[in-house]
Amino acid sequence: MTLIMGIVNCTPDSFFDGGKYNAFEHALKLLDDGADILDIGGESTRPGFTPVSEEEELARVIPVIEMLAKEQNTKNFQISIDTMKANVALKAVKAGANIINDVSAQLLQTMVDTNSTAVISAPVPDVKAYLLERAQWLEEHGCKNIFIDPGIGFGKTQEENIACIANIDELCKTKYPVLLGVSRKSYIGKIKGLENSNRLIPSVICAVVAAQKGVKIVRVHDVLETKEALITLNMLS
Repeated sequence: MTLIMGIVNCTPDSFFDGGKYNAFEHALKLLDDGADILDIGGESTRPGFTPVSEEEELARVIPVIEMLAKEQNTKNFQISIDTMKANVALKAVKAGANIINDVSAQLLQTMVDTNSTAVISAPVPDVKAYLLERAQWLEEHGCKNIFIDPGIGFGKTQEENIACIANIDELCKTKYPVLLGVSRKSYIGKIKGLENSNRLIPSVICAVVAAQKGVKIVRVHDVLETKEALITLNMLS
């Protein structure tokens, strides 16, 4: 079954939760809800985000990762660091992260050096070529676990975002497993008839369709609802 990556924002300016949760407690809830992976982020990447210093990002994410790493003694899950900074990725892995999730796809050497599972995104419209070039470089340099992500919402028009989701099966036909993150993103509110949506149902439907088309990991805010939807899909398939 498709794995669920739960989003844990250690930021006060996330587009969705806006820092309203205690990150560690929220992470534990997502595990109870059925998350297989927790994606820990200390810098918002929403449109118009304000970059934070390396020191601030480390202060936000490392304590959470260290606490979650201890939970791995009794719970079966993986920890992902969502960052675009090499030193943050490096220290996060040392603290217990198993996965480096880089939306810029620029931390390739760090992924190789740490022997981490790599998630690379495409912040450009030419998704397939961009991702395959970088994934092949990672593989040639010894990276064994590589996931590719079309990067919905990054460097793309509304039409390009929709096309990426609708045609995700084409990316799934490559040799690399696909991760898709569409949860609660602003493209949903730009769809006619969904301008006032809270984006929950559209997000879950996208996760279900993605699973049907071969996506291996869906990155979501709403773990419980997505888990129930995927269990139902699995039962009916």
